[in-house]
Amino acid sequence: MSPPWGHTAPRADGTDRGCAAQLDGAKAQGRKRDQSKESKRRSEISLRTAASLRLCVKSPSFRRSLAGWLAGALLALLLWLPLYAQEDGVYTVAPGDTLGVIANRFGVPLDALVQVNAIDDPNRITVGQRLLIPTADGQAPLAAIPTAVRHAAPGDTLAAFAARYGQEAALLAELNGLDSSARLFPGQPLRVPVAGLPATDPLRLGAVTAVEAPAAITQGRTGRVVVTTDRPTALRGTWLDQELVFTPLDETGLRHFALLPAPALQDAGDYELLLGYTTARGQPVDAVWPVAVEAGGYASQQIVIDAATASSMTPEVVRAETTRAIDLWSQVSADLRWQGPFARPIDPQYATTSPFGTRRTYSVSDIGNFHAGQDFGAPEGVLVTAPAEGVVVLAEPLVVRGNAVILDHGRGIFTGYWHLSEIKVAPGQVVAPGDAIGLVGNTGLSTGAHLHWELRINGVAVDPMQFLEESVAGE
Repeated sequence: MSPPWGHTAPRADGTDRGCAAQLDGAKAQGRKRDQSKESKRRSEISLRTAASLRLCVKSPSFRRSLAGWLAGALLALLLWLPLYAQEDGVYTVAPGDTLGVIANRFGVPLDALVQVNAIDDPNRITVGQRLLIPTADGQAPLAAIPTAVRHAAPGDTLAAFAARYGQEAALLAELNGLDSSARLFPGQPLRVPVAGLPATDPLRLGAVTAVEAPAAITQGRTGRVVVTTDRPTALRGTWLDQELVFTPLDETGLRHFALLPAPALQDAGDYELLLGYTTARGQPVDAVWPVAVEAGGYASQQIVIDAATASSMTPEVVRAETTRAIDLWSQVSADLRWQGPFARPIDPQYATTSPFGTRRTYSVSDIGNFHAGQDFGAPEGVLVTAPAEGVVVLAEPLVVRGNAVILDHGRGIFTGYWHLSEIKVAPGQVVAPGDAIGLVGNTGLSTGAHLHWELRINGVAVDPMQFLEESVAGE
């Protein structure tokens, strides 16, 4: 009920409600005027600033300063460029480099550079080759220390980790680019000098009790990893975006190996090998090992094809044939049919005429940019034999490869035989080492009678000559 004098009841601050409404409205209008003035003031400031900037940019002194700054930045960039490939005591050879130039660039003795890298001929280095850079007094860098990867436990500090492996925390900090007081996360991979590791060094990776992995693999060569577990385990792994194929080494099912093919054109550098498995509860258990790819030092070659042969090598034909071959050697059969070294597929009297990995250019359509196999020069009609047990998955004439045979040796391992004059096997046939599979010829993209012998592992072309001396499992 309103008071009898006709006004509303006062507010808590003592102000009449009707008057208060008028007062509040006036305050609101005042705030709007203040905001408008502030907005106008800021706009004027922005316009004045923009005008000043335009005048500044037009100023000759500003332009001279800007040009000087850009020139300085460019000079700094040019001074930095020669060192772009150096990392942790390792330098990747660039075009135009010589050992003398590299030694002068880093201020190290030339003889120390040669000695640390075990270089036989100082006048021969290749682009992409990785060189260890010694210290100024000629000592080997940290990168020259052989290391293995070990993984941090929960709660580990670098000091605690170093004490467990009998190492100096300062050395581990340098090897891994860490601060000496760093706290580690569980499972963190760390490089540890091999010389200080005990023979029975424990591996903290669940069911996995031991891993034997290479420190480096040369372009075009094949490495191996051997994994030991304390119970049957479905292992998995990846290497250079390839899914690894694990094969048991014995009947216990506790030791497995997988091949690590390094493509011939893979950039030299450091890469990761991922290994692991999934627990019964669905929990993934994984760890990473660093594996370097080193330059292969391959030569270069130009292949000139006659006009008649070139006319049949259209891009469509080449692509179709390549696709067909990839479909075949991308398969993984269940059983490994051989584990010892390969037998030579042609008599030893016939020497290599073009080795695997040679960088190639062709006078016809895009055939490839490196030699994916080993060529043996031999007269037409010389016998070609199987190097190991396998199943024939292709035996027919092709345009590029000529009369061709492909053998499946199991677990993603295939060998190919190109340019034959005659094929002596049929698809589905099982061959043993020494069995005849064809005769040397000059069919397909060939400039003379020879055998092209090719090895594919997980679809990757690698040097087949490696396996004349080594077993597939490396044991």
